[in-house]
Amino acid sequence: RKNPPIVFPLRIWEKWCQLANIRNTASWSQMGKNSQIKIIEWLKKASFTVYGKSTHKDEFVTCGGVALTDVQWKTMQSKHSPGLSFAGEVLDIDGVTGGFNFQSCWTTATIAAKGLFLETKEGV
Repeated sequence: RKNPPIVFPLRIWEKWCQLANIRNTASWSQMGKNSQIKIIEWLKKASFTVYGKSTHKDEFVTCGGVALTDVQWKTMQSKHSPGLSFAGEVLDIDGVTGGFNFQSCWTTATIAAKGLFLETKEGV
């Protein structure tokens, strides 16, 4: 593979590589197997905190992100990396804020949480 199994915006990819102590490379295949495993394991354990919002008067859902075709909708897990779940604005959803995007975030987070609960309960 020459690209990551899931395409992320470049700024996010570069930051994640930095936080996982991986030298940013031009392609997924140049990382090597150990670095690929390292970033996947780091992402599974990562926690992110959001502080406030931007200074713009109109906020928008971030377009771009994880392709909707790469997500199992019943659990919100990656089709390529089992155990890695996505929710909210990390998904490739585009629109003006004000209600529908909140509902999208709440719904995908609820589905992801239920998927994780069922996975834990079933011992998968």
